[in-house]
Amino acid sequence: MVDIGKLGPMFLVVASAVIINSGYLATNLYGVPEVISVILIPCALVLCLGWFQRDMKRTIILSLGVILLSAMLTQLSLSAPVLFGIIEGVYYRNMFTYAVFLRVVQYVIVTTFFALLAALVAGLAFE
Repeated sequence: MVDIGKLGPMFLVVASAVIINSGYLATNLYGVPEVISVILIPCALVLCLGWFQRDMKRTIILSLGVILLSAMLTQLSLSAPVLFGIIEGVYYRNMFTYAVFLRVVQYVIVTTFFALLAALVAGLAFE
């Protein structure tokens, strides 16, 4: 039998990654300012992770998990037109996939910096 208390951090990571992915999609599809979805939302979620964990080491590890999972979800969701065959031209498919990859890498770099900074602050505040 699985202890639900031990699955709590995993649920927090998955929920945070889905929320961050939704912010990235809103930025790309609807023109929401990048400051909100790339900096403010991940930092707020990392602070919540720190508040629930009350341990700096676990907060930083879970923050990295959130960033990696949200990057994978964003890559999949932004590549959906290519994956579902909506974009069929070979040259346009390759260009589209490469542009999506660069956008996700840009998000990951910026989000990682600010999320780890927030994780350090949350870890220090709650220890």
